[in-house]
Amino acid sequence: MRCTVDSLEQNLRDVENKLEKLQDKIALEEAFAKKANVRYEQNLRAFEKYFPDIYQRFIAYNPKQDFQLDVNPDGTANIIDYDTKVPMYSQTPIEQVEAQVKETLAKPELSRVDFSSVEFIEDTADFLHVRVMNKVGKAFNKAKAELEENLLVDKTIPSKVIFGIGLGYHLQPLLEATKACYITIFEPNEDYFFASLFSFDWAKYLKQVDDDGSYLYIGIGDSEEDMYQTLYQRAKSIGAFSISNSFFYLHYKSQSVANLVSKIKENFHQFFMGWGFVDDALMSVAHSIGVAEKNPNMLDQAVKLPKPVEQFPIFIVANGPSLDKDIEFIKSHIDKVIVVACNSASTALLTQGICPDFHVALERTKETYDLLEAVISEEERQKINLLVLNVMYPDVLDLFGWSGVALKGSEPGTVLFQLGVFLESKTLMPTIGYSNPLVGNTALSFFAHLGFSDIYLFGVDNGYVDEAHHHSKASFYYDEEGNSKLDSIKMGAEFEVEGNFGQTVITEPFLYTGKEQMDRLISSFAGTNLQCYNCSDGAKIEGATPLRSSEIILGSSATSKEQAINFVKENAFKKLNLQGSLEDLLSFDIFEQICNTMIEILEQPINNRGDALKNVIEHLRYLMSFKAEERYLHLYLILEGETLYINSVLLSLLFNFGDEKNIIPYFKEALAHWIDFLKIAPEQYRERWNVLSDHDFVFTESK
Repeated sequence: MRCTVDSLEQNLRDVENKLEKLQDKIALEEAFAKKANVRYEQNLRAFEKYFPDIYQRFIAYNPKQDFQLDVNPDGTANIIDYDTKVPMYSQTPIEQVEAQVKETLAKPELSRVDFSSVEFIEDTADFLHVRVMNKVGKAFNKAKAELEENLLVDKTIPSKVIFGIGLGYHLQPLLEATKACYITIFEPNEDYFFASLFSFDWAKYLKQVDDDGSYLYIGIGDSEEDMYQTLYQRAKSIGAFSISNSFFYLHYKSQSVANLVSKIKENFHQFFMGWGFVDDALMSVAHSIGVAEKNPNMLDQAVKLPKPVEQFPIFIVANGPSLDKDIEFIKSHIDKVIVVACNSASTALLTQGICPDFHVALERTKETYDLLEAVISEEERQKINLLVLNVMYPDVLDLFGWSGVALKGSEPGTVLFQLGVFLESKTLMPTIGYSNPLVGNTALSFFAHLGFSDIYLFGVDNGYVDEAHHHSKASFYYDEEGNSKLDSIKMGAEFEVEGNFGQTVITEPFLYTGKEQMDRLISSFAGTNLQCYNCSDGAKIEGATPLRSSEIILGSSATSKEQAINFVKENAFKKLNLQGSLEDLLSFDIFEQICNTMIEILEQPINNRGDALKNVIEHLRYLMSFKAEERYLHLYLILEGETLYINSVLLSLLFNFGDEKNIIPYFKEALAHWIDFLKIAPEQYRERWNVLSDHDFVFTESK
């Protein structure tokens, strides 16, 4: 009986303890809820001020049904991880996160780029760009040889990329540990960010970031591709230094974040390609003015093609090795399709008795003129229509019976062209997107923007299976015995990618960027009538349907090939008849003022890394301010490429080697070359604004 009484008393005590704990928990949750709701209101007001789009998105947000925010015994919040189904944090998350931050800073994940090869770039075309890059590269290699590698996170850094917000506990410690000029925060899970509005003081964080003068991007609920494109586009718009010198912080494990990190590593080369440089920019100005003076036929994207013309099949033919297997198919259907040849592909087609309807050229130097004049006869050229961009060597337009021109984006010459048109007609001429780096990109962009809906790609390989078979053997790259006459051009280390028909294809960064640009172009036409079929035995193109030539079925058309071509030439292009001269818009004095101001900023005292970074970022932001000045946007674009190239090397030198102090002499040595460039740039502009390319075409026989 005694045992029964004891057991009953113990059970009563257990119940009392549980009730007390339950009451404590209820009191704890009530106290947390009271504070959390106040914090939520304050955070929303802060986002309304700094990020109105995020405010609008979460003002009436409803999380998923299994959303579970708990309270720890110490009064902090915890959340059930959707992937693991267990709490994301321990019962003392503040201590846990402080340990995580300390551990990550001790062994940080840093993006470092080795610019050792810059010193040894060959100056084959007498480019100012190469000469200044060589000098800065020499200073880079000197620092690399004489100083130890810097593996620490400095108090002030160019960029910080944070993967995962969770409940936000790590954000403030990271902000206090290291200040970054550019902060990017990705949170794939919208519910986690919503929870952080109750647990983290975003209002304080956003104000401090603003007071620090840092640029903050917050991506919430983005896919891996969206997150990657954010970093990619930022590298293109403000410079690869914003990603090449990043401190990466991973807050919690996530498959989407793991996929993103993998994608960044695989495609890192893309962040450092396609900027252009000063010689290219001045050539852009000279060639665009020269093209404008010829009063060319300019693409009018406002014209809508009649259905029979829109649906007329377009065969875009590039000179990849897989073209050889499809030439006979193209030849047998020549009357039913419009054949568009990408530069050297014309020689392959003409050799096989196929006269292309359009020839597309991209390379802007005089080399294009020399090549076309040498390898395509005058008689053949008069039968072919030419399509080029406004930065083309002007005399190329005179080689063909008819020529059409479109505007290329992000070019100083294009902005001058647009400005001249706008001042006369108050209309803005659009560019065609994703038109480089390969001529296949130009051709696809032209016909997509023209409005054609049925496009087939041949020889658009963006790679090769056999290194000795790098182009069609019917083209001028090979002799009559099929031996290569020209060396295959490589722009970086080779790597393997998925092929269009499932096989493995060898590519390299330049070719792969062309493939990625096609991916982006096709994606940009999502929701339209565009259907693109990839018949090439090369790299897979996202959005293009793999289709072997033997599977193509061409129906009858309500219009003839000649009628379709004539409609395009007569209606989709127009003469501008500009009355004013683009020369009047060059603004030499303003350009000189820009360069002088950049020099003044860079010559401010430098005693440590923080000073150096401050000056570099300040002069970059000053230059970027002219992106919003439509009247002077072309001046920004003249300097943009050179600035992005040089400052990526400068900041890599600054942060890759040495410590806070001993790196400074090396940095100043490299910086002096950049300042010297800015001093002569105004004179270069005045002297070279009308100087056309003189880079001649010369055959280089392979060994």
